[in-house]
Formats: sequence, C-alpha cells, structure tokens
Amino acid sequence: MCDYELVAIVSPDASDETVAGKIDGVSRLITERQGVVEESQRWGKKRLAYPIKKYIEGNYALLRFKLEPADILALRQSLETDQDVLRYLVVKRSK
Repeated sequence: MCDYELVAIVSPDASDETVAGKIDGVSRLITERQGVVEESQRWGKKRLAYPIKKYIEGNYALLRFKLEPADILALRQSLETDQDVLRYLVVKRSK
C-alpha cells in the first residue's frame, strides 16, 4: 500500500452537509477497497486563484490515505464524474 494525499475543490453552491457527504463518500470508497483513511480535513470556503467553471470560490478538503496503486484509477473516475467536484489532485507522498 502507498501513501497518498487528495485535495479536492467542491462547488461553493454545495451546502456544508453536501461537502461532508462528498468527503464521506470518498472515504467510503477508499475503505471499500481495503484502504485506510489517516486524516480528513475540511479547509472551508476559499477564494480560487482563477475562475473554475465560472466560480471564484470553492470548498477545499484534504484527505491523507493509504491505498493500493491499482485502485487509484477507480477513485479518480469517481471524482471526475461528480458534478460538484470542480478540481482534485491526488499525489503519492514520499516517506
């Protein structure tokens, strides 16, 4: 298993409950694939450096987790198909 970090920007139109649900959904997807979520943080609504899909703000979230490299593709596909996720970045952490 490898260590990863995920930073996601969720639409500012989404309610706090919706943002929490998105984070829980990603955490569930990781644990269903025998991964481990080590840390989950909500950074709240922040101003974007440049407009994304005509939004100038977004709800930021950070997840640190362990997952098999083969399962990262399923995680990325899940985030890509979610209409409320404006951008995301998954990076492999070095020790």
